[in-house]
Amino acid sequence: MPSKTVTSTFRIDEEAFRALQEDAKKQNISVNTLVNQLFLGYAHYDRIMKRFQMVKIPGPTFKTILDGSSEEAVLKAARTAGESIGKTFLISKMGAFSVANILEGFRTTATYINAFEISEYSHAGSVTLTITHALGKNGTLFIREWVKTMFGELHIQPKFLPDEHAVIFEVPV
Repeated sequence: MPSKTVTSTFRIDEEAFRALQEDAKKQNISVNTLVNQLFLGYAHYDRIMKRFQMVKIPGPTFKTILDGSSEEAVLKAARTAGESIGKTFLISKMGAFSVANILEGFRTTATYINAFEISEYSHAGSVTLTITHALGKNGTLFIREWVKTMFGELHIQPKFLPDEHAVIFEVPV
């Protein structure tokens, strides 16, 4: 069901408006659509992540940090992301910690942090997700451990499929 819209008027800085017009033109969308996307990003992700002192960094910078980290440090960071931050984010955003909400959390994260993309395939009581990224070997290690930790909180062990440049896993739904 499509969400309802409201009509509102805002006063914004002229320079900010010109930037919006420029980006909307580059993306071949209206300024209204772009502003709505920005509002949705705030509503669905940024305002909740403020509680965790979110820091936005470019993907290549995150890759460099991962590349320079020990395997142990990458695994520890991924577990923290899954055990406390991920779980709290989902409960704050959706009211419950469940398989469906974990999957929606991965979709939301993919949409708003731009570090990876997700494709999914539903079949006979399970779903297979493919998370593709450009974060290197430690990026794969991080994402895989993050996924494992999130579902582990529900005592579910995802079935991982090997891939060098993506994290592919299947879980029951």
